[in-house]
Amino acid sequence: MGHQMISRTLREAAGEVRAALNGFGGSGLSGQRHGQYELDVVADDAACRVLLDAGFSVFSEESGQRGSGELLAVVDPVDGSTNADRGIPFCCISICVLDDQGPLVSLVESLPTGVIYEATRGKGATRDGIAISPSGAVDASEGVIAVNGVLTTRPRWGQVRTLGAAALEICLVADGALDAYLQVGGAAIRPWDYLAGLQIAQEAGASVRSADGEELLIRFDAPRRPLVAATDALADALEALLPL
Repeated sequence: MGHQMISRTLREAAGEVRAALNGFGGSGLSGQRHGQYELDVVADDAACRVLLDAGFSVFSEESGQRGSGELLAVVDPVDGSTNADRGIPFCCISICVLDDQGPLVSLVESLPTGVIYEATRGKGATRDGIAISPSGAVDASEGVIAVNGVLTTRPRWGQVRTLGAAALEICLVADGALDAYLQVGGAAIRPWDYLAGLQIAQEAGASVRSADGEELLIRFDAPRRPLVAATDALADALEALLPL
């Protein structure tokens, strides 16, 4: 399957998620899995139907691994589902398609705004079709830093944001709106939360690394601590000051 066909399929999956959620009037937890909302189930059904019909294997936060295709689609149907359930307009769908070399094509779409971030290996990253790049920030004391986790001390950073949707936050680093994103206070995220965002950030030219040295490009459920920054210099500074 060619890159353009993959991209079209990911856009189709995102469109089906939006349509399903627009027609969904419920709220609250599903009762099927810890921390899972009813809207997660609705979104997962919509996304996975498209991806499986297109011949992908699928690894979803909500329904695990299915399918037997050579390409694997790692999907979080709604990243930031607590935000979505409470009506906080910061959440997204995140899909990363991997081949045997790693991330191939990725899409992150803001569900409230419809803004689409995309990347294809070796071809850069875009926001709504326009090439993006990180801010170029090098100084943590002047940076706007997004975090996942609880800060127990006040870091020597310019400003801090805790927004609740890792994939979208990483994309905001890729396009320069944020200067960095990282895990603090012992926090970690899972591959469906970050793989698409990481490819988009890398293709945009951001510095991407693991805060604790663990491999980030995984195809199984395990906690990881990605650190994404506008520049290597800023990433170095954040690692040196990282609250654990």
